Amino acid sequence: MKLYSTEKIRNIGLFGHGGSGKTSFAEAALFHTGANTRIGRVDDDSSVMNYDPEETRRKATIGTSLAALEYKDHKINLLDAPGFDDFLGEVHKIVGAVDIAVVFVNAASGLEVGTEKNWQILEKNNVSRVVFLSKLDKENINIRKIFDQLKAYDNKIVPVIVPWGTHENLKGIINLIDNKAYAYTDDKGKTFQAIDIPADQRDFVASLREPMVESIVECDEELMNKFFEGEEISAAELRSALRKGITKNEITPLISGMTLKNMGTEQILDFIIECCPSPAESRVLPAFKHGTNDAIELAPKADGPVAGFVFKKVNEQAGDMIFLRAVSGTFNPGVEYYNPTSENFERFSSFSTLRGKTKIEVEKIIAGDIVVLVKPKCSTHGHTLCEKANPISIKVPALPEPRLTYAVNPKTKQDQEKMGTGLNTLCADDGVLSYKFDPELGQGLLSGLGDTHIDVAVSKLKSRWNVEVDITKPKIPYRETIKGKSRVQGKHKKQSGGRGQYGDVWVRFEPNPAAEFEFVDEIVGGVVPKNFIPAVEKGLQEARRKGVLAGFPTINFKATIDFGSYHDVDSSEMAFKVAASLAFKKGIVEARPVLLEPIYEVSVIVPDEYMGAIIGDLNSRRGRILGMEPQGTTQVVKALVPLAEMYKYATDLKSMTQSRADFTMTFSTYEEVPANVTDSVIKEYKVEEEAEV
Repeated sequence: MKLYSTEKIRNIGLFGHGGSGKTSFAEAALFHTGANTRIGRVDDDSSVMNYDPEETRRKATIGTSLAALEYKDHKINLLDAPGFDDFLGEVHKIVGAVDIAVVFVNAASGLEVGTEKNWQILEKNNVSRVVFLSKLDKENINIRKIFDQLKAYDNKIVPVIVPWGTHENLKGIINLIDNKAYAYTDDKGKTFQAIDIPADQRDFVASLREPMVESIVECDEELMNKFFEGEEISAAELRSALRKGITKNEITPLISGMTLKNMGTEQILDFIIECCPSPAESRVLPAFKHGTNDAIELAPKADGPVAGFVFKKVNEQAGDMIFLRAVSGTFNPGVEYYNPTSENFERFSSFSTLRGKTKIEVEKIIAGDIVVLVKPKCSTHGHTLCEKANPISIKVPALPEPRLTYAVNPKTKQDQEKMGTGLNTLCADDGVLSYKFDPELGQGLLSGLGDTHIDVAVSKLKSRWNVEVDITKPKIPYRETIKGKSRVQGKHKKQSGGRGQYGDVWVRFEPNPAAEFEFVDEIVGGVVPKNFIPAVEKGLQEARRKGVLAGFPTINFKATIDFGSYHDVDSSEMAFKVAASLAFKKGIVEARPVLLEPIYEVSVIVPDEYMGAIIGDLNSRRGRILGMEPQGTTQVVKALVPLAEMYKYATDLKSMTQSRADFTMTFSTYEEVPANVTDSVIKEYKVEEEAEV
């Protein structure tokens, strides 16, 4: 592929609800620019962009793919992001890498929840947007109603390229800037004719064009003065002002097309080149001198200091591959570049771009471009590559936290190591997915954004590492404590010929909320020699790891040794450890032991209409509502909820709110388990313990 200057590059992200036409547009663009001989389709497995086996099987995008197009002496990098909730991490990854977001809206469905969630992420990161009205061949489309809905959602949305008819009457598109209609005469979209606005469309066009012109001229003060003076505004002037407005995120144009028939693709590609900003004009992510808060101004110039950030990593059978957005300077093959995060260097013998899974070599990386680098040594998502003499850290958007956790175990013990290797690799690629082994509860924990997110990981584990796993409800890290006091004797005496074992201690147990465990030595007169006291403490420490109720660690208590006895020959550290353990088991039982459960502070961000359902559901989970506060157009409900009641809450919340709510949860404290729940917990974990034995 030839080398393009920064001004000739366009980095476009495709966003929207699942099934809204993002991948289909990328396929149409590949066909229209000659990169493919047909329009690939997701449904018949001919898609260039959805090449991962999981995407082929599920008929949906689950990972961001890149397509580099060449069109009219420009390079257009298309990043096609998944539209489903469970893969929103991919959206967070690429919002920093694109200069413009094309947000797809299904004309038959209107504004859908996936599109709203994408929009919120783009808004948070101040990404300029274009709305793409797709699926124009569907029945019962009301264009006016959709325009009104979108305008009500964001008043910056302004129709610029609109449909000429819908469903069976779909004839083409109308460009309001040119004031021309484009009539399409074949299903391949290669043959069309630019004509004057048809008579039956003139009122429709007139009602849209005047408000569009007013919105566009507001982006250019000089042009606005010309407009108010009644002078004619040319199409070229409108495009120039629109480009300024898009760059500043002051206006969001709406364009339309029918991608499966390649209808409008050329006009849309022209729009991208003429009206969308290049990397030379767009925002630049915050950059800092590495290890400091000293901000650095990075200009997107080919002759500037070399700096770029990794926004995605993929592990393939052939090795790792990272996606790099060059921010400043020019990267050359064979040169060492510094990674200040890992404090190591990367050297790549060649650079490539992608069209789906097909690699295309590029000579060098110019500021503003997006490329892939194979077999990195030390770089992953969020890392910066720069010059050693000028260490820079570019701040990329943060990824969301996992919402749903399962316990995961291989179906055969022999696969334990392979499972860990596979899951760690998948988690490193994904960035949101996480896996850790909990040694206390003896379970692996796999966390993600939802059931499908985790299901894809499990499926990849099977296909790539040949490991089958069971996913189950995770165990809860309960704790035990005491509410009363006791004083007991722990005596270990054993004689079996030769030297025996003898240890004897008296220990007081009492609650101590201020510390997890406190040990006090009150021995006087040497009834227990000083050299055995540490063994007593160690015995209590080891014993408290497995409490008397359900085998969970015992916390928040004080143990005081105040009396005991020893034998000159038979006493030993081991004997006193055993004696302490016996004292623990007896003393805790007599000190009114209770079960404690982890309590989390849960914050649910929810639209007003679902408030009642959310509060009722949290109450049913033994939650205590702390309060509510407005946040934009939503409410934030805060509550303290036992972790045991939050299993699959992510899934339930989606169901209750049509995926429109979100939540976060952080550990707060441990609290006593209600008596009616305690019995069932003890029974459950005692049964599990017996089964393991």
